[in-house]
Amino acid sequence: MASLLGMSRVLNRTPILFVEDKNYEGMWKSTKEAIPGLIEKFQIVHGKVPSHNKPIQFSKLCCVYVDPRVLENMNDEFLHLDSHFYQSWKYFAGMQRELIGYVKKSGNYSSLPRSTDNVFVTCAHVRRGDFLSVGFAVADERFVINALDFMEKKDPSTHAKKATVLFGDTLEFLELIYNSLNKNKSSTTYFIAKNRNHDDLLYAKENCDAVLIASPHSTFGWWMGYLSKGNKVYYMDIRETNDPIYRRGELNPYDYFAENWTPLKYDIDNQTIIRSIK
Repeated sequence: MASLLGMSRVLNRTPILFVEDKNYEGMWKSTKEAIPGLIEKFQIVHGKVPSHNKPIQFSKLCCVYVDPRVLENMNDEFLHLDSHFYQSWKYFAGMQRELIGYVKKSGNYSSLPRSTDNVFVTCAHVRRGDFLSVGFAVADERFVINALDFMEKKDPSTHAKKATVLFGDTLEFLELIYNSLNKNKSSTTYFIAKNRNHDDLLYAKENCDAVLIASPHSTFGWWMGYLSKGNKVYYMDIRETNDPIYRRGELNPYDYFAENWTPLKYDIDNQTIIRSIK
């Protein structure tokens, strides 16, 4: 929806969401709950797109930017776009502060640490479940632990206390990382988030000073990074993986990952994490 809002401004049109089935109903309700300000920018129509407005082929690739100005000369009343996902920051370039402002003000995460002048919070998101079954790139335990170590050494915090919060869809894997991290003699305190997804987004906005996206193709991890308090984001370099979406050319890293984010990969020793060259 953020992409559609940005595109509508380029084309000087009104963004409309036709809530025509349960899938759109769910998207509308979940967005309204977590990012109410974004929904307010849309005209909501409970029904289907008028039949005389035929779908316009725009892009079938999830994560490759297409300049919306190719639609400027279209005179249809409704631009009914037949496209997939619009997953590129370029559709809403320059709108980050605005979009963060649309997020709900507070959520339910009382059991997790708060970012303050004395507490630096690092957030790590790992999506595994369905990603493993379809072959999408997913970081293993060793990558996550070493990446967190890299982040701490790269940007040493002057805060008196440090906390790391683990997010993801597989509790057993998060517990594995949690137990491994706690074996190290570190002053950092570790937590596992067990909240609803939209509460995790709100938490990121208010508390995540740095974010690690350990499953580079994860849309939810992407938004945690984009909306995060510190806007300091690291991610597993998808170019170093066999992710099928990337290998088929359906994801352009330069369109998908924000310019100021830092890609990470294993060094030649396959142990040490280093920064990738963009």
